[in-house]
Amino acid sequence: MSQKKLLRNISMMSIAVTISRFIGLIRDTVMAYFFGTTWLNDAFIVAYKIPNLLRALFGEGALSTAFVPLYNEIGIKRGKREQINFALQVISLLCFFLSILTLLGLIFTPWIVRIFYPGLAEQTKLLAIDLSRIMLPYLFLIGLSSTLIAILNSHDYFFMTGLSSALLNIGMLATIFIPWIIFKPQKEALVYWAAWGVFVGGILQTVVNFPYLRKVGYRFKIILKFKGEALEAMWKRFIPSMIGIGIREINIIADSLMASFLAVGSITALDLGNRLIHMPMGIFAISTGTALLPLYSRHITHKNYDDLSESLRFSAISLAYVMLPITLMILLLSGDFVYLLFQRGAFDDRASLMTQQALFYYGIGLLFYSLNQTITPLFYASKDTRTPVKIAAFVVSLNIVLNFILMQFLGHRGLALSTSFTALVNYNVLLWQIRKRLPEVNFGGIWNNILKAAAICALLWIPLYFLRELWVVDGKLMTLVKDGALTVLAFGLFYLIGLALRLPYLDQVRNSLWKKFRR
Repeated sequence: MSQKKLLRNISMMSIAVTISRFIGLIRDTVMAYFFGTTWLNDAFIVAYKIPNLLRALFGEGALSTAFVPLYNEIGIKRGKREQINFALQVISLLCFFLSILTLLGLIFTPWIVRIFYPGLAEQTKLLAIDLSRIMLPYLFLIGLSSTLIAILNSHDYFFMTGLSSALLNIGMLATIFIPWIIFKPQKEALVYWAAWGVFVGGILQTVVNFPYLRKVGYRFKIILKFKGEALEAMWKRFIPSMIGIGIREINIIADSLMASFLAVGSITALDLGNRLIHMPMGIFAISTGTALLPLYSRHITHKNYDDLSESLRFSAISLAYVMLPITLMILLLSGDFVYLLFQRGAFDDRASLMTQQALFYYGIGLLFYSLNQTITPLFYASKDTRTPVKIAAFVVSLNIVLNFILMQFLGHRGLALSTSFTALVNYNVLLWQIRKRLPEVNFGGIWNNILKAAAICALLWIPLYFLRELWVVDGKLMTLVKDGALTVLAFGLFYLIGLALRLPYLDQVRNSLWKKFRR
């Protein structure tokens, strides 16, 4: 695949994800308006995490990383008919297991909440239990939807699949605003409507994929077989991958568990800070990783190591050119961003400060969260699911230790800082291991060019900091104008200096971004 086609796929996914993230930002703003950083929002976030933790194992996480390389390999070596039959077997088994898992989750919800979130107040726990039972069927829907999306991505359908999460957010917004306009419910009742919105959104996310699958050639039928050569190969990759992602999910649980012992609102502040960081990550980094997995799989199947090396270098370096200026602006303007997006209604000054602090410390690790998306797919594409498991176990252990130490001094800020530091460690260990795993791949120039880009951003910090301090404004409109001007200036100066230094790929990245925003 040429750089042009890779950029096209990444751009299509990025445009779709940009739309989805924007609608998600509206949803977060609405949730913040109604619930702030109160116990109601803490309970909702805790309840929402439960199906999402399981989704990572059976949805776009472990199952997809085991499924996609095999799916592409079968298509190349055995043809489309065998490829579709394999996918139908996987979908049938997935629905069977997800049904059982959802039922067990509904039964054991009280124990799950009380074990994993012991620091919550009793009323928060009881509400989280109720909301979890409403949202748990979303596990079945998103698990199925994620596998359908993985299939469509393998056939270069990136735009509509990238819009998937927009439908979840639309479902939530509809079930918040319609009851609020008609019934004017109390906030304690409105949070239940928000939970039903997750279920409605899950249905929308699933059914939207079916017309595109028919275009690919799918006619759905149940093939409930537990054995088969391809299935056995997938299970061998799935189980280590599931363990690895399960370890990372333990990391998320540990963060929330520790946050439950901190001040009320810490869970919500960390969640909102994390969501804001995932805006650029979803638009650029996760979109890149999604496009790279099937591409890496095809290169490795055909033993095209030169093309594989070029795809890796191009994706990592070009991603850094986008993420480093974004990191610079997050560190400079995190307080303004939170003020503009959330500070209204129940979201007061205290809530803004807590969220700004979380965003700042998460922002430190943005580059490395993003670069991980370019390296991790290489392991799965090369059919190595064990190494990421070992690395994940080490990184999670380090994060838990750092969490415990840093929260004593920094509170919820320490949990965010620990996450950023371990992202740096994770990337470097992944890079070290993939060099050993794939010695044929040429990694030359990645770090050299990333360091040059980082040096440009470090130099830009000084004038931008003084401009921020000297340019004093009042009100949200003028704050938006000021922040917009500083952001445009930062990106403009970065790319002008980069072009003067002849940083590779910069022209292509600039042109791709320009085309994306013109659309």
